[in-house]
Amino acid sequence: MPDPTVIRTPAEPPPLIFQWKRDRGVGLRLAMWLLVVAAGHAAIFYLFRVTASAPVRKPPPQQAVLFLPSAESEVRTLLSVIDDRYPGALVRSEDYTLKADTEALAKVTPPSEPSWATHRPALKGFPQPLVEQTLPGIVRPGEPALPEVSPLPAPAASAPSPVQTGPSVVLEELPGVRSVLTAPDWPEKLMEDLPPSGNVPFMLGIEPSGRPVYCLPLSPATGVDLEFLRRHLMEMRFNTGGGGIQWLHVAVRW
Repeated sequence: MPDPTVIRTPAEPPPLIFQWKRDRGVGLRLAMWLLVVAAGHAAIFYLFRVTASAPVRKPPPQQAVLFLPSAESEVRTLLSVIDDRYPGALVRSEDYTLKADTEALAKVTPPSEPSWATHRPALKGFPQPLVEQTLPGIVRPGEPALPEVSPLPAPAASAPSPVQTGPSVVLEELPGVRSVLTAPDWPEKLMEDLPPSGNVPFMLGIEPSGRPVYCLPLSPATGVDLEFLRRHLMEMRFNTGGGGIQWLHVAVRW
């Protein structure tokens, strides 16, 4: 912006914001700097060259064969130790394996004759003399081979087995300790409500007068009313005994 404090004459043109006059020598300086940069890059590429290393051919590994003559005693000892520790690791010729081993075994083995070489098997003599006897005839001509058998009597009609109306109570204690005077009075249709078979153990507490005062089931049962069985077991009566309450193991079986 023009400075308001400066007084200019009317004939003088007003100043411009931008300078539109082109400077001389710009292209020359640009070309010079391009040459300098190109020379610098060429110098860097010359100084720091990246080259691949030339492959070095390695000689192939050489194989050596060590010959161990079996005629020497040290070599035979070494081969024997190796064969004992690693059977089958050594490959030997048939002549060495058969001939050398046979000779070595013959040197350390004393001569002997087996006891069974002159043995000949023979049967022992029968101590009793054989007496020729004529055997009796078993079947005579004209007789039947088998005797006639009389007919068996008809089997008697067996009485029908009684139908079990209730389970049985079994005392699992020593005999003579307690005897049952009155058995449980089971209902007639009890067997229809029970499973096909079962064994339910109980423990009864019997007082001296022979009356049960305790009845405890010892194991759970599936499909059986334990309270119903316990109520009928409490109706049992036993013989009298001395002392206090006596415990008995009772099993209800059907």
